[in-house]
Amino acid sequence: MGCRVCRARKVKCDGRPNGCRNCERLQLDCVDDTLGLASPTAGRRASLTSLATSSLRKTRTYRSCTSCRLSKTKCNGDRPRCARCGAKGIDCVYDGGSTPRWAKNFSPASQGVKTEEDVEGGGEGVEAPPKTPLLVEPSDSLQWLLSPEIPPPRQVRRLVEHYFANIHPIRCFAFVHKPSFMRQLDNGINSEDDSALLHITCAHGAKFHALSLGQFDQMPSEDFVRAAGNQWATKAEAIVLSHCGKISIHRLMATVLLCDFRHRQGEHSQALMLGALAIRAAQSLKLHRETSADILCIDTSSPSVVPRESRRRLMWACYLLDAWNTDPLITMKESEIKIQLPCNERNFGLRIASVTETLGVGHVLQCLSPAMVPRKPADNMGIMAYYIRIVTLWKRISNYVSKPDTGPAPWLPSSEFAALDADMSRWRRELPEFVEYSPDTIYARLDSNQLGALMLIHCTYHHAYLELYKIALPELYGLPNSPTFPPEQNEAWQALQAESYFHARQIAHLLAEAAEHGPRLLSDAALPWFALESSRVMMYYVGRILPAGRVDVSERVKEAVEATEANVELLKIMGALFPVSTLYASTVSRWLSKMRQGVRDLSPRMAEEHVGLPDIEMSSFATSHKALSGFTLPPIAFHDDHANGPQMCSSTHPMSTTTTAIASKATSSPPHWDTAQHLVDLSRGHTPPKCGGLCASLDLDDLRNFLREDMLVLGDGSLASSELESAV
Repeated sequence: MGCRVCRARKVKCDGRPNGCRNCERLQLDCVDDTLGLASPTAGRRASLTSLATSSLRKTRTYRSCTSCRLSKTKCNGDRPRCARCGAKGIDCVYDGGSTPRWAKNFSPASQGVKTEEDVEGGGEGVEAPPKTPLLVEPSDSLQWLLSPEIPPPRQVRRLVEHYFANIHPIRCFAFVHKPSFMRQLDNGINSEDDSALLHITCAHGAKFHALSLGQFDQMPSEDFVRAAGNQWATKAEAIVLSHCGKISIHRLMATVLLCDFRHRQGEHSQALMLGALAIRAAQSLKLHRETSADILCIDTSSPSVVPRESRRRLMWACYLLDAWNTDPLITMKESEIKIQLPCNERNFGLRIASVTETLGVGHVLQCLSPAMVPRKPADNMGIMAYYIRIVTLWKRISNYVSKPDTGPAPWLPSSEFAALDADMSRWRRELPEFVEYSPDTIYARLDSNQLGALMLIHCTYHHAYLELYKIALPELYGLPNSPTFPPEQNEAWQALQAESYFHARQIAHLLAEAAEHGPRLLSDAALPWFALESSRVMMYYVGRILPAGRVDVSERVKEAVEATEANVELLKIMGALFPVSTLYASTVSRWLSKMRQGVRDLSPRMAEEHVGLPDIEMSSFATSHKALSGFTLPPIAFHDDHANGPQMCSSTHPMSTTTTAIASKATSSPPHWDTAQHLVDLSRGHTPPKCGGLCASLDLDDLRNFLREDMLVLGDGSLASSELESAV
């Protein structure tokens, strides 16, 4: 039947004993059909190898370099430079590793084969390697990702494509007009500002280029991915800071991307200072105002469509940098921004001028004449505009939660809480179909490299609800100004807690579903934070809120543990791009271990029911999809959340002071509320004690690790890493 190597290479084998001619010519160990080496002993193998080396010259190589392959010339495969490239004095670049996949798979070590000598000596065979992608050290073909100089144009173009596929679509980073940038790249970079933008663009793309090698089973180590492109980001930063008083649009673009790059690296203080520089530069350039009232660019003397739209998008990117800060650090006010929201990607790419709404829903710029305003300006908006609005809502919610409670109680219809909840419902209700998280939209966005942006906007939506419902979890977040719910509002309090648990599970579901389409979709720096908050709320809810005597406590704990396990695996996957994600994974793993210990100590019955939930090894950070494959949640059912009523607050929470209003609105509850309402019904009559549930093993001090306020005061990358490691 032929040896295994020939069958893997799909070539004819002569079946010669003690090794076929194909394996002899390629200097490979011939593995027969019984998974044994064709040569009987190690000594015989050594003699054959020596004979082959001395009598046969190498007639073929595993891989040819790119230059020889393009010129259709024979390549001798020498590394780091082949003979032809050395003679011509040209760059020699190899794609992939030094050996193909089949050669690795059928080496003696990979098969774990024992020779007769091993059996006689009682030696142990080499275990087969895991089926996960091989973590390799950077080969010569990848060293250019660590080079201090920008690579040749062909590699630069590859890095730029990775940037536009992975960074450009998320948040509000789509301020670089790709056709114009690519044309400028072909014509050559001349100015210092353009050079800074090119360097940081390549720095971002380098990490995703390194990650893309995983599809060839040659995944570089996490340390290599984290180091790829760093030297180009440092050079871009040197250009920006060397003349920080010189302000231009391209220099500001580079500063915004630098801020995100440093934040990804865990260098939060440096990112904070770069963000402050970007915000001040945007204000100095007066990006918060339109250059003129000629929005449709009818006047040929006014700026064209692309520069105007790039300015708007850059301003909104700076606004988002400012909005994610805590209240004392925020400098931009929404009332001072007099520009419209970004248009959709199609209009921007094709240079089509269009009128969109402003930050206020249904409003347009006051300087526009009625003839210029279309019937539905919102039709010209893209996913970026709705992301800006949900972040604005999150900002308002964060300010409400952090300030002293001086207004009406949250269960009153006139309270600020009710107004914010209504605004959240309105945002969700007015979301267009092309931004819905549905199967059709998922694959449409996947085709346009925007699935990551779609997932991010819905994760932000659920996270904004977690922020709003912090008032029902004051013990977890240590809120000194949270309102006190009286006994008659105990049902409303439990409803908010159940809703928090629901939104935390939805975040876990969104992240797991996006990861199924590729880990590169988990490319936003906010996702590790979302996964951590999701796990924190779920563990707190089942560990300290659910009464231990409830009949369904085992089911609730199991579903929370499964969702949290999925978050842990995703945090490990994101560890290559975000170093802090690895620390988050370790922390959440510790919460899971404590939860399991509490379940075992609670009762033997629950311990038996949870025997299928194995402990997570604290020191194991190998990427595994076991938790993801077993993690199932009901389909996201918030597409019709508000089909039966204008306010989710009114239809889902018994926040009214009259029992009649509660009963009348309960009949129009949206479908997604069924899970949360079921939890409330089962808990009704159970007022959680100060320390209830499984809290004996899940302490609050541990659950409060890595709160957002802590992450804003970290020092540089090395200091932050040491402090974070000491916390775990």
